[in-house]
Amino acid sequence: MVTAVYAGSFDPITNGHIDIINRSLKFCNTLIIGVGINPSKQPMFTERERLELISHFLVREFGDPDKPPYIPTGIYGITFSTLLTDFARTHKAKILIRGIRSVSDFEYEINLAGINKMLAPEIETVFIPTNPELATVSSSMVKEIAKFNGDISKFVPPYVAEAVAAKLKK
Repeated sequence: MVTAVYAGSFDPITNGHIDIINRSLKFCNTLIIGVGINPSKQPMFTERERLELISHFLVREFGDPDKPPYIPTGIYGITFSTLLTDFARTHKAKILIRGIRSVSDFEYEINLAGINKMLAPEIETVFIPTNPELATVSSSMVKEIAKFNGDISKFVPPYVAEAVAAKLKK
């Protein structure tokens, strides 16, 4: 059994995140979607709301109409506010999944992977390049486009677009 952690802020979850999640499932039995909580950031969505959006994706993607709401064992979201390597160890993960959109992402991520390797030599980092059509998608861009009443439907699932719109109305 191989357990992997795919960590991020997921504020909100995007089609790019979903692509990385689906592709990660090809080489792990358990995938933990780690929603990182950083007190120095001001997220649009609360911890709970981000987990709900992830759960909504899991039910829609993997749901079984005979067992609603069905989320398969082996994939789930959970928040954490520790070092990523400590979080991974706690959950017995041996792989950290990192999505790469660009060369600048790679530069940042390779440095992070080096630090993580020093902190936890038993945990490997696996980089998954984003599909080219999703390479420009980021949670920050989605929020920025939405703030100016732009159409975000190409970048997030419909339920996320609705959640972003509702959040901005408040």
